[in-house]
Amino acid sequence: MKKQIILLMGLCILFAGCNGRTQGSKLTNYGNLTEEEDNTIVNVIEQAKPTIMVIPSDKLLQQYDALQVVTKNGANVYVRDYAKYLLDNPNNKIAISAIQNEFVQMQYPLTDLEQTLKSLSNKQAHNLADEVEQDAKTLLLQTASPDIIIELDYDFKMNATDPNFSKKLIYTLSAFDSYTNKAFSTKTNSCNGSDFSELFSKSIHKEMKNILPEVNEYFKDIVVHGREITVRFSVKKGLSFNLSSESITGDTYSDWIMDYMDTHTKKGTYKLQNNTDYELYFTNVRISTLRPDGTQNSAYNWARELIKEMKNDCGVKCSNKVQGLGDVHIMLKGM
Repeated sequence: MKKQIILLMGLCILFAGCNGRTQGSKLTNYGNLTEEEDNTIVNVIEQAKPTIMVIPSDKLLQQYDALQVVTKNGANVYVRDYAKYLLDNPNNKIAISAIQNEFVQMQYPLTDLEQTLKSLSNKQAHNLADEVEQDAKTLLLQTASPDIIIELDYDFKMNATDPNFSKKLIYTLSAFDSYTNKAFSTKTNSCNGSDFSELFSKSIHKEMKNILPEVNEYFKDIVVHGREITVRFSVKKGLSFNLSSESITGDTYSDWIMDYMDTHTKKGTYKLQNNTDYELYFTNVRISTLRPDGTQNSAYNWARELIKEMKNDCGVKCSNKVQGLGDVHIMLKGM
């Protein structure tokens, strides 16, 4: 009986500790716990909430002349102007704000689109000075670093079938993983009325009960199984060695990389898509959501640690050419 009481007290202390939240981030503080799928962290996983960012769809940007397609180096490139979209029509800002407000009310960490855009002007200036060219969406996501993107598409026009000349609102909300750009939820709704702000706010409020469970379930999978990224290794032109060459470890560079992938991904989860003398390309790579010190992990941080170990073990210099949130490109540059 005494042992049972002590065990019960220990469990109470454990779960009391799990309920704490990190101030400021609003994310559950699970830095001191392991990420194994075990009953001791069930509450932690249930309480963890993703950082959300709401943006307009490319279709909506195009509708307001805020999206252009230009050709650079033989490839089509999207040029997005989010600031123009927000300024073009008052309803555009109202719609984004209404969705953001719903997530705020539910205590989700949120990155405000308009405020992020304001902070981008300086970053773009630095990139131009360094001759680094990046798409506005890439810059936006790198600056905000959200877990989940909520993409909005809507149309508000006269309802031709209504004798009272009301308007019809049709909107679609799509939820994306910001690291992979994979859509995991899409909700479409419609309603009639004349006041856009009131109509949209009320409809979104009702729709949230259908969106949140899917957002929470998807993020729970990220916490347990890790973030999904892509990883590419390449060799700089003109080098006297390639990935099949033997390194100072006695293994080829490819073998060293494969061993690293086995031990530094979540349960060795990845798919090798391309394996040549000059490129290794992996998809569906799962990395831990947390670093050893308990801080949030990212594709950039993961690549940085890999480069350090590769230099120490193999004596080879590499560059970290991470572009998007979930795209790692490591180039071997020489000894």
